[in-house]
Amino acid sequence: MGHRAVIVVFAALVLAFAPPLVAQVPTTFTNLQVLPKDIAQRPLVDTMRRFVFALDVRCEFCHVGEGNDLSKFDFASDAKPTKVTARAMLKMLASINTQLAPIGEPSTLPKATCFTCHRGARKPLTAPAGGGGDLRYN
Repeated sequence: MGHRAVIVVFAALVLAFAPPLVAQVPTTFTNLQVLPKDIAQRPLVDTMRRFVFALDVRCEFCHVGEGNDLSKFDFASDAKPTKVTARAMLKMLASINTQLAPIGEPSTLPKATCFTCHRGARKPLTAPAGGGGDLRYN
């Protein structure tokens, strides 16, 4: 068996015996201040995954806890400043998308997302000095 095949088999075994992520997430939520208070588990997990990919972070970036066992996290805690910042950013994003909604083609998809500015980085990326951004408008 080749090196690549061994890695694939190992990864499959790890995934087969790992507890499912959604099973570790609570089914009821407290301290939701920006997301809908009645949000279902799957949409909440999907929203959190978008943050993970947009900022290249893990759950402990905003939530109290560490490791892969999410059942041990204190998701309701506001102890981490990054969680407070995330809430402010979500409110800002909602405001931006509300203001942009009448511009251009109507769409149910947001015009701006976390990835719009973060592009996979923890801190929003800025254009280089002296210009940058979309060259069509320079």
